[in-house]
Amino acid sequence: MTSCLSNKSIIVAGASAPFADDFRGCYSGRLGQVMEKKIYPNICQGAKNKTLAVNLDPLVSTNLTEAQAQINTTFGALGDQIHVFIIDTRTQEPSGRHTIWEIPLSEWDQGVTPMSCQRKVLVHAKLFLQHQFQASKVKKSHEPQPGDGFCIVILGYQDLFGDSLDQLISKLQRDASRLHPGASVNFLDLSNSPEASTQSIAAATAILVSAKPARGIIPLDNITSVKSTKNHNDDLVAQNSQLCTSLPLHQKHPKVKIALSFDFDAVSAFLGTGDHPDNNLADYSTGIFAGRIGANRILRMLQKHQVADKVTWFIPGHTMETFEPTVKEIIKSGAEIGLHGYSHEGAYQMTPTQERDVLVKCMEVCERLTGKRVRGYRAPMCQLRETTIELLREFEFLYDSSLSHHDSQPYFTPSDPPIKGVDFSKPASTWLRPTPLAATDARPVGHPLVEIPTGWNNEDMMALQYFPHLDNSHGHVDVRVVEQRWKDMFLWLWENADDVDGGDGSFVFPILMHPDTSGMSHVIGMVDRFVGWLRGWGDAVQFRTFESIAREWLEEQQKAE
Repeated sequence: MTSCLSNKSIIVAGASAPFADDFRGCYSGRLGQVMEKKIYPNICQGAKNKTLAVNLDPLVSTNLTEAQAQINTTFGALGDQIHVFIIDTRTQEPSGRHTIWEIPLSEWDQGVTPMSCQRKVLVHAKLFLQHQFQASKVKKSHEPQPGDGFCIVILGYQDLFGDSLDQLISKLQRDASRLHPGASVNFLDLSNSPEASTQSIAAATAILVSAKPARGIIPLDNITSVKSTKNHNDDLVAQNSQLCTSLPLHQKHPKVKIALSFDFDAVSAFLGTGDHPDNNLADYSTGIFAGRIGANRILRMLQKHQVADKVTWFIPGHTMETFEPTVKEIIKSGAEIGLHGYSHEGAYQMTPTQERDVLVKCMEVCERLTGKRVRGYRAPMCQLRETTIELLREFEFLYDSSLSHHDSQPYFTPSDPPIKGVDFSKPASTWLRPTPLAATDARPVGHPLVEIPTGWNNEDMMALQYFPHLDNSHGHVDVRVVEQRWKDMFLWLWENADDVDGGDGSFVFPILMHPDTSGMSHVIGMVDRFVGWLRGWGDAVQFRTFESIAREWLEEQQKAE
């Protein structure tokens, strides 16, 4: 078996580092129980004499200059080419892990706070990345090669970091990627594995480094081949040959197209699908907030993350004409503009003639402001019908984004006949039959309309904004619930998209937001965090406009014919 860590140089930083004398080959610190000749000989092979430990804890709070000097000395001892930098934070264990009578009073006084944990990681990472930066300046004529990449692994307990960990990992990944596009940052979370042996942690760390999995927070128990091995060292050696191939972590680095979209409803939300006899000035006021405040906040956030020109805004004609200065700023940012009705009308509220007139009017308004032909459409409240699809094909739109036949892959918008409900006043034989459905993977007759999926679990408004006269709005859901839901969706697709769709694991990740909702002060921070988290995946993700996704997919289908 080829060594997982062959020819890799490793530094372990943390208070546990002095235990490095216990072994040579795999890792240092509390990982020092793993010895090259007894456990994981193949994993450790090739790393002999290339593992050094440095205890920076006493210095990072008092003397950063001396800490940097120690880092420089350690780098020099390994030839300056460091592949793995491990930050071991496990000396700061959660007090909740012990019974209350076992906790020394001194621990109550000192306290372990999210801020102290975050500072420990940031300072250690700063020292390491600072040295990497200096080394890159020395080699400025040398183009980065795949083998030059490095990996930062943080060992610790996620619950100690509070809500700051995602943002911390995202920042480190962003900065590390600036030094080398192949750099990765992982947090190995031990929170749910309090009895994990040193051997298990060492092996899991080795696998993270060599497999180059998804960057981010990875629980130890997710690495299913590595288990607590307190009394089973012989079994562990037997498993060794499979450690690097049996992970559930994705090995292929699928390309993910991030499809961020913003439905800029504003006041129109209360005129069409949101019309209600009890709507009043307070309701309309939330729409005015979206038009004057919320949209600008979102635009600035997107510009901060340098993705403002890689997103799509679906804007009703009423919003374009009522809040024209704001819309012009969005257009100026380079974003794609798609249609979203005029007064946020649902298709079933209109006659086919009215539906045509609304579409033509919106095309005229949009093309006047953007100076180019509009290519995309999303139905207000996703309420479209067969006549809508016919109109989009007639006017040769490139794509629609209102349906959810799939949740993470483009497909051809189907031309199904209307689905009929059950009429219980008639004999059962009249409804005991299947529903005819058109294929979505075959080019339809006539103009090919691409569907970019959307869905209610991918959006913000229903969970995070309260509308007094809309039955299915909530408004008081914690933003972290929605944030975690979106992350869970992304992570599941990352690990399973190739198995489900039989492809290469690549997928589209659509998220729908509204300036009305995500522009509010208690939501925009979460959106900022989440976009940063997505960017933290580096070159594995691409922020793309809906038009570019649809055009690329259609070209792929044409080549396959």
